[in-house]
Amino acid sequence: QWQGCQLPGVLQTAEIQLQLHGWSRSRRVVVGRRLLGDVGGPEQSEFWRCAKYEYEAYVTTLPADQALSWQVIELYRARADCENVFDELKNQWGFSGFCSRYSNVTETAARLLLVAYNLWNLFLRLLEPSRHVEARHGRRWFLMLSARLTRGGRQRTWKMAVGGEWWANLKAGYERLLHCLSLTAPQLAFSRTNTQNSHAHILLI
Repeated sequence: QWQGCQLPGVLQTAEIQLQLHGWSRSRRVVVGRRLLGDVGGPEQSEFWRCAKYEYEAYVTTLPADQALSWQVIELYRARADCENVFDELKNQWGFSGFCSRYSNVTETAARLLLVAYNLWNLFLRLLEPSRHVEARHGRRWFLMLSARLTRGGRQRTWKMAVGGEWWANLKAGYERLLHCLSLTAPQLAFSRTNTQNSHAHILLI
């Protein structure tokens, strides 16, 4: 018994208790469908016409008094974007390609990978604040810049050979980084970037 209006694009929901082979008990299954339109014969040939639906099904442990059927579907859709992060970690960062006989070695490697992933995405988000940039695109952008690190007077200077739009993007990202650090660590002092267009001088503390 579908709940909801049968209109194009409107979510209809239904629930069943299902116990598949191998399950120790029955579980709550939430099914949703959306009407996409009619397919079949011409308008006057109603005998051959049928409705076309898009279906989705979810097995959940949430009881009905804690989440209605449409809430279960919306909860899953709200977290669906996390699947893209899992896919990126496995296929672009090698999260699925390392496993040791010893659990502490595997756990340490996984933690180091996640730290590198978080730091890299923080760096990219400072340069591209409006969207998430996956590793396969970000690495090509930022790991192929000609740069040199110089030391002198107890200071280190990172010189990058960039210009034009790249220079504007990097300078804006560096300014956002300085602003973020000034809010979280006001006791530190930071230098500003040199505004030459031919190359950037960034002073590292």
